[in-house]
Amino acid sequence: MTAPRRIHDIEDLNARLQAVTRRARVDMRYLHDDRSREHIVKATQGMAMILDVGAGMRGHGRALPAQVETLDLNDIEEAETNLTRPDILGDVCQPFPDWMTARYDAVIALAILEHVYDPAAAIGNFRRALKPGGRLFLYVPWIWRYHAPKDLIFQDYQRLSRDGLAYALRDFNEVTLYPLRGKYSAIANLLKWWKPVVERRFGGRINRLLDARASDWRNTIQASGFFAEAVKPAVAGEAPPR
Repeated sequence: MTAPRRIHDIEDLNARLQAVTRRARVDMRYLHDDRSREHIVKATQGMAMILDVGAGMRGHGRALPAQVETLDLNDIEEAETNLTRPDILGDVCQPFPDWMTARYDAVIALAILEHVYDPAAAIGNFRRALKPGGRLFLYVPWIWRYHAPKDLIFQDYQRLSRDGLAYALRDFNEVTLYPLRGKYSAIANLLKWWKPVVERRFGGRINRLLDARASDWRNTIQASGFFAEAVKPAVAGEAPPR
């Protein structure tokens, strides 16, 4: 049998991609008790300036210790949905202006990346907007239904798996991924009434019972979504370990 024509060093590529996934630490503490916003409040104590993309922390804004600037693609103010006009109107996929470079101690983007057309560009902008040693906080869905409105005031473009999120954060240090819901509770959550009816009444108890049927590994990769925390290298030009 003739050997395939080799055009790339696939062994080296596979080794590097595997290393990127494995260097991301997986923490299952929030699997059935989502405390990601409380986690952000605690982790940002002592910070001076925070960028909250999409105002995902609007319900916890007063608990944040720093000055908070919000950024959004849409200039919307709706009191009934607790939406206020953003401080900065712009596109996270387009280059940020120079005055935003290294401005923030933390960037928060909860449930944002699935709605942007170029998540790699968005993460690059977040990284440049962070001070050296600054922290990035993300939430991205994985097993979740399409959820753009009919008027397409925002779109729903993609999902990110554990591996995809680890790769997207490859230029950061101390990458930690927190899966939310496990294999079976993630499937149950696709039902529109599951969260407002079952989870609101029972908290994480029913989800724990469902996911007890699956291994920790399955619960890690087949999650409803992932909360993530990562740190921009403290030294300019410093590359994270590969």
